[in-house]
Amino acid sequence: MERYLALGTLPEPDIADLMSLAALACNVPIALATIICDGQQWYASTYGIDGGELPQDAAFWGEAVLRGELMVVADTRADPRYASDPCVTGAPHLRFFSAVPLLAQEGIPIGAVCVCDRVPRALSEPQVEALCAVARQIMARAESRARTRDLNDSEARLIRVFGTCPVAMTIHRWADRVIIDANPAFTALTGWSRDEAVGLTIAELGLGEGENVVHQIALQSAELLAEELPIITKDGGTRTVLMGAGLVGLMGERHVITTFTDITDRKVAEERRRASEIRYQSLFDHAPDGILISDYEGVYLDANANLCRMLGYTHDEFVGKSGVDIVVPDEQVFIDSALNTIRSTPDYKHDWTLRRKDGSTLRAEVIAARMPDGNLLAMIRDITERARDAARFRRLVESNAQGVMFWNASGAVVGANDAFLRTLGFTRDDLTAGRIHLRDISPREYRHLDRRANRDLVTRGVCTPMEKEYIRKDGSRVPVLVGAATFEDNPKEGICFVLDLTERKKLEQQLLRTQRLESIGTLAGGIAHDLNNVLAPILLSVELLSDMVNDSDAHGILQTIEVSARHGADLVRQVLTFARGVQGRRVVMNPVAPLRDLFRVLHDTFPKTIDLRFTPDPEVWSITGDPTQIHQVFLNLCVNARDAMPSGGTLSVTMANVRLDETFAAMHLDARAGAYVLTTVIDTGVGMSRAVQERIYEPFFSTKDAGRGTGLGLPTSLAIVKSHGGFILLYSEQGRGTTFHVYLPANPAEVPEDQARRRPPRLPRGNGEVILVVDDEEALRTVVKDTLERFGYRVMLAVNGAEAVSVYTAHQTEIAVVITDMAMPVMGGPATIAALMAFDPTVKIIGSSGMTGGDGTRNAVGSGTIHFLPKPYSADALLGAIGRALDTGAAMPKNS
Repeated sequence: MERYLALGTLPEPDIADLMSLAALACNVPIALATIICDGQQWYASTYGIDGGELPQDAAFWGEAVLRGELMVVADTRADPRYASDPCVTGAPHLRFFSAVPLLAQEGIPIGAVCVCDRVPRALSEPQVEALCAVARQIMARAESRARTRDLNDSEARLIRVFGTCPVAMTIHRWADRVIIDANPAFTALTGWSRDEAVGLTIAELGLGEGENVVHQIALQSAELLAEELPIITKDGGTRTVLMGAGLVGLMGERHVITTFTDITDRKVAEERRRASEIRYQSLFDHAPDGILISDYEGVYLDANANLCRMLGYTHDEFVGKSGVDIVVPDEQVFIDSALNTIRSTPDYKHDWTLRRKDGSTLRAEVIAARMPDGNLLAMIRDITERARDAARFRRLVESNAQGVMFWNASGAVVGANDAFLRTLGFTRDDLTAGRIHLRDISPREYRHLDRRANRDLVTRGVCTPMEKEYIRKDGSRVPVLVGAATFEDNPKEGICFVLDLTERKKLEQQLLRTQRLESIGTLAGGIAHDLNNVLAPILLSVELLSDMVNDSDAHGILQTIEVSARHGADLVRQVLTFARGVQGRRVVMNPVAPLRDLFRVLHDTFPKTIDLRFTPDPEVWSITGDPTQIHQVFLNLCVNARDAMPSGGTLSVTMANVRLDETFAAMHLDARAGAYVLTTVIDTGVGMSRAVQERIYEPFFSTKDAGRGTGLGLPTSLAIVKSHGGFILLYSEQGRGTTFHVYLPANPAEVPEDQARRRPPRLPRGNGEVILVVDDEEALRTVVKDTLERFGYRVMLAVNGAEAVSVYTAHQTEIAVVITDMAMPVMGGPATIAALMAFDPTVKIIGSSGMTGGDGTRNAVGSGTIHFLPKPYSADALLGAIGRALDTGAAMPKNS
């Protein structure tokens, strides 16, 4: 009902005159018009009374509207419905009331025209008619005002659409064809701004023949029509547009709205498409190969001249045929499968035997694909001569570098070379007698691979190479790589290439075992790092307490703690050796010396039931290695041999010089050709099963009872030997003992260094120098501080690299040496060292870590001014490192 709100906006003289006319016609002193919308009521106009005197909730007005018909109350006081109404009992003391509803076009009452008097009375029939006429006049004026407003709204919407429409548009007067408006899209298309276009005609803008076309279109119909033509833009360019025009009425005059839809790009695309069609048709007609087009079901729709000539048909004869008409009967069974493949895959390629119109045959290569419109396109090439030249016997590989065998459609092996027979253990007689069948040599668990290969052979003639196993004549299995293909001249027979993968699989197992050990070693190394951080403050604290305590019992307890801590440190070093292949101090040494020392200990500690034999070659070459680590390798092997002989036996160790050639090196993953010292450790114990041998180098794997082994002995030994460039070979049988062959690279021309150990000189005390200690372990910081202060140093502390840099920048002139952990939160050791050296290139730094050579320490030490102190360290090691750092002329060894 909002469109009738215009009743409230009618000019006051108009509605006032109508109210005066109603009062005069009905001979009453009061007339008024009331409007009700959205449950609210107001007075549009009153005559003979002020609207302020009338209450908004008077019952008369609402009922007059709701009733929707003429309402007359002759005497309000006599009518019990209105006797108590405030308009009756109080001002304006109405005694007479009559109303006619204001009805909208839909017949819905929206208000009423009322006449009132202060005395009872009645209305004559002419007076009622006059009152109804006044109501109709009011509604007529409201409808007119509503239509005017609708028209204005429509024009406003048109202007809004005109301004925002992405299509270029202009409006010009029909009478003189002058443009009165142009939207932004018109400017973007033609280059003419609105201000430039307004006041001119299309012809004056130089847009070509558009103006006459527009008026011709507009004269044909009032509806918007369109025509395609070129226009010239402001900069002289040409665009192709779809120009439309239509007559509209605006502001009481005829105008023409013109639209310009840019179709230049579409026209260019159409031209390209037509050119592409021409090229395609030229290729289709003149291609050297045959080309055909079929529908989705395979019925031929078109063929080029070469294909018709190839098969002996005319074009009209060929159209309407299908595969069964040109494929030989033996291959017609594959047509449906081929069609399905062409429909579902992006490309198809296969050889077929085709039948010409005269009954002769040819071998053809067919390449096909599904086109976007759903039809199928195929290129057919005659390969008869090529197939004849590629005879079957040329496929036979006579080099025997790998197995080759021939099979037929039933799965029988009808031919094979010696390499294939040798791989599967068959003889030439077995082959001749027909005793080799694919069904018998292929295990059941590989049947799914065989079925997939057969499908590939049927559809493509070849199958993807696959790894599987074959069953040998003796029932054992051999891993193989198999590839197969059918013969081009006879798809029912084919060839297989069989490569024995036995040696490759062995190498893969060795590689996987190595990778598995490296992964577990990384985890073990991280644990060792944390244990070193725990053991370091214990060792330092024991040394401090030993100087502070005089009681002999207390000294005994401290010595026990120190021995246990050092034992723990040794175990950590063993874990690190396994985890990271940590290198100690390498020297040229005689490998016989650590074994001779070891056997002296073994004679005193091993059970007398074990016969110990050590027979080294007197001319054993020197090796480069860490004597302690080499000793540890042989100790681990001898202890394992002892545990494998609980009832006694013989432990024999020999040592000799060997030279390995390239052939031997190629057969072993870690071997390199060259000179080696071979140490062989043989026991006559219980031996090991194949399953145990597969796992002996796994960390923490042990066959010993709980508490008798850590499972780190052999993994550590392997890590040490590999870090020295060597390798270990194992041979063992259950009940027949075990043999370890340890190969260490030799230096035949080198002379061993003097291994005599000298007692280190007494370390000097500090002279009040300031040492900055950086470590995230609070216990270690505290013990180091106490130790250094006890030996005459002053100490500053920092919990991480960021705090260390801050402390150093504030006390640079005081700090003599910085001791920093290499693995810390916030800022690690390498970053801390880089920041300190960037601030002061002369700074003296000692890096410390529980991971020897790790955490970026190796690169840091390589600078020449950085020293390294491995955790856990003793007070002597700590003070010695500081002494060497303070002595600028002495560089600390990187591996110390």
